[in-house]
Formats: sequence, C-alpha cells, structure tokens
Amino acid sequence: MKDIKSDNDRKFEETENYYVFTTKVNYPNNRDLTKQVVYFDKKLNIKEVQVLNSKNNTEIKVKITKTDTKATYNTKYFTLNENMQTAIIDEKTESVLKIEDVIYPMYIPENTSLGSQNTIAKSSGERIILTFEGEKPFILVEETVNKEEEFTTVPTYGEPAMLIDTVGSISDNSVSWISNGLEYYVASDVMNIEELVDVAKSINTIPVGK
Repeated sequence: MKDIKSDNDRKFEETENYYVFTTKVNYPNNRDLTKQVVYFDKKLNIKEVQVLNSKNNTEIKVKITKTDTKATYNTKYFTLNENMQTAIIDEKTESVLKIEDVIYPMYIPENTSLGSQNTIAKSSGERIILTFEGEKPFILVEETVNKEEEFTTVPTYGEPAMLIDTVGSISDNSVSWISNGLEYYVASDVMNIEELVDVAKSINTIPVGK
C-alpha cells in the first residue's frame, strides 16, 4: 500500500475480477527487482502480488487466499521478555575480547585490493579496520562485542536480510551484522548494495588469508 501511494507514476487498470496496480519497488538487497503488480478484488482485498525484475520476469509471487480484517493478537507477542522465554539460550556463550584471526572476504571486486589493516584497542576488546583500495574501494570493520547480562533491545537502521548464519541490516551504502561474538560492518561510497552484500556473504567464519 505504501508503494502504491508513494509512486506518482503508478499504473492502474480494471479487469473483470480485479483492480490492478503496477508500481515501483525498493528492495535494498536486490536492486534487480524493479516493479510489482498488485491485484485487488472488487471488495478491495489484496489477492496477489507479483514482483518483477528489470527484464519483466516474475521473481516473487504471493497469493492471498483469505483476509481477516478483524484479526486480534495478544500484545505480549511483541514484548521482548515474553518472546525470550521461548528462545533457545546458549549459556556457554562468552564475550570475545581479542580477534585471534582476521577474516578476509573471499569476494573482492575486480581491480580492488587490501590497502591497509589497522587494529584499535577498545576498553574491552578490539576493532580491526580493513581498507580496500582500487576501482571499488570499501572498508570492512571487525569488532568484538560485549555479552550483555540481560536481554537488551538494540536499535538498528536499514532493511533486514539473511547473511551467512544470522540476520543483518542493509542501508543505502552499508551492511552490518553480528556473528560468533564479532560485529561486522562493510561500507562503500562507490559500490552498489548488491556488491556490498556479495562481499558480506563471502566473509566466512573460517579465517581466509590475504
């Protein structure tokens, strides 16, 4: 609905059974998805959504068979403590204070290479900054994360996306995530988001040499 409302160039047509809107879309983790076709029945219930790529091929299709406009939910569904009661907690998890092995990305854009590597001590842990130079310059930050004694809500900015073994956050020019006691951050003013995601996904938990 937000896409339909915000797209001033949206297209509309009426068929025998549907009202059909065609609008632009914005998927930060897949820029090849360019538009969507949304089908409403004559009672204004959404029945189907198709997301198309730049070649007008359908890559995502969602069909809705039933709409309940009077659905209710328990307010505890979105309460942190209520949700964490059912979470699987690994009590053996410990804070990482030192990065023993620097992890390098297995994917680096063509004509781009590691220019410098700096280690910075923190009050409890350390941060490593890898600067890659060339046609597609970017930085990769690897940083230790302190273990919280209690469950804490940490605000993040960007779109969520699956990265390796966890959920990361994707913004216009950066990707960040936490895995195995380390926080990772990849950013570039030159690379597009697809290239940044490719770099992020190539960072394995197994140390890779330069």
